[in-house]
Amino acid sequence: NTWHHDQGLLAQNPNKRPSDEAADFFHHVDWSRTKAYALGLGGVYLNLAGREGQGIVAADEAQPLKSQLARKLSGLVDPQTGRVAVRSAVAREEVYRGPYTAEAPDLLVNFAEGYRCSWATTLGGVPQGHFEDNTRRWAGDHIIDPLLVPGVLLMSRPFRTKARLTDLAPTILAALGAPIPQAMEGEPLV
Repeated sequence: NTWHHDQGLLAQNPNKRPSDEAADFFHHVDWSRTKAYALGLGGVYLNLAGREGQGIVAADEAQPLKSQLARKLSGLVDPQTGRVAVRSAVAREEVYRGPYTAEAPDLLVNFAEGYRCSWATTLGGVPQGHFEDNTRRWAGDHIIDPLLVPGVLLMSRPFRTKARLTDLAPTILAALGAPIPQAMEGEPLV
């Protein structure tokens, strides 16, 4: 959220600025001047007119704004280390398909190894600075770029080797002889 603020996309109420004491849940956000915000573990949302309660981004502005955000976030470097912190940001349509795609964040941020969104940002806060050290005990988030997280799948019967995570649920249902809902993504691997 601080990055969005510094890009002029998230506005705060007068006399408020990013700080570690900034309230969660967007308490100090001026929605009449906010075009984008982050919430949760790497989700970026546009403040869309007609979708958000105080949305200001018109439908015809949404795609260009998403493209601009994805371009600017992709390759974002941590100036302290010189390392890329954000490998990419992708539109939800590139990641999800199906009837519930519209419920996903507008953009998904794929962090580099060792990076994540701030604890404050996950709850709608606007902390000070773009980067902070994780000093909490919880350090096992699975929010880095999926391409950096290899997977292993072992099965006791032959299966097609080009597997996706979305193929697991239909595979399990098929193995149990249960019907596969039409809205479910993925295909059985056997």
